[in-house]
Amino acid sequence: MTDDRKAGLAFIAGSIGGMVTMAIHPTSAGVLTPAQFERLAVVSGIAHSLAMVSFLVMFLGAIGLTRRLAAREGERQDRLAISGLVGYGFGAVALLLATAVSGFIVPDIMRHMIRDGAANVSQWRMIIDAVFQFNQAFARIYSVAASVAVMLWSVSALRNGGLGKVIAVYGCLIAPVLIVLIGVGHLRLDVHGMAAVVLAHAIWFVGVGVEMWKAVSHVDIASQISEARPGAPRQ
Repeated sequence: MTDDRKAGLAFIAGSIGGMVTMAIHPTSAGVLTPAQFERLAVVSGIAHSLAMVSFLVMFLGAIGLTRRLAAREGERQDRLAISGLVGYGFGAVALLLATAVSGFIVPDIMRHMIRDGAANVSQWRMIIDAVFQFNQAFARIYSVAASVAVMLWSVSALRNGGLGKVIAVYGCLIAPVLIVLIGVGHLRLDVHGMAAVVLAHAIWFVGVGVEMWKAVSHVDIASQISEARPGAPRQ
């Protein structure tokens, strides 16, 4: 399997994992009994663990895409593609923090609150609200950074090739729209808002993944030609 195909498969698998995460992500359900909360905490841990693994796989795909796009300019390398990888890596760190907070820190805080019973409820709620604001900040950082990365990769593809024009144009359009909506506060990154961001990005990543799965790299072509020549040395 070629590197392009591996990267494309990583994009597709990671995007599916991200969408499954949002589909099973628990939402606020009012007052819960201890047993109900424990079930909710387990689902939350599974969902956010899946998110961590999915976006780790996505980062592997991002490396492959960057190599493909950067190589289009030969020795000079495409700085836009490389900048896209840096931006996506920056966003992935923020996403790791956001998923850790939502999936593991908040449930532990709520367990302490349930054990305390009616005592100190207001203080615990203040702590949870503060932690939620941290989570929102990390979610915004990821969403904007990933959108910037999509835009940079798309512009690079339009300049030098490497991706189809339709998916590149989509990336150039959807990324700034998401950035503006998040910047003005119209898109609040609760479960539903984050699901919208993940879906918009997933359309681009899956499209890119399919193209990379179908692509034959220049290195592969050269290798095939070399092997086809009589007496050519095998690498």
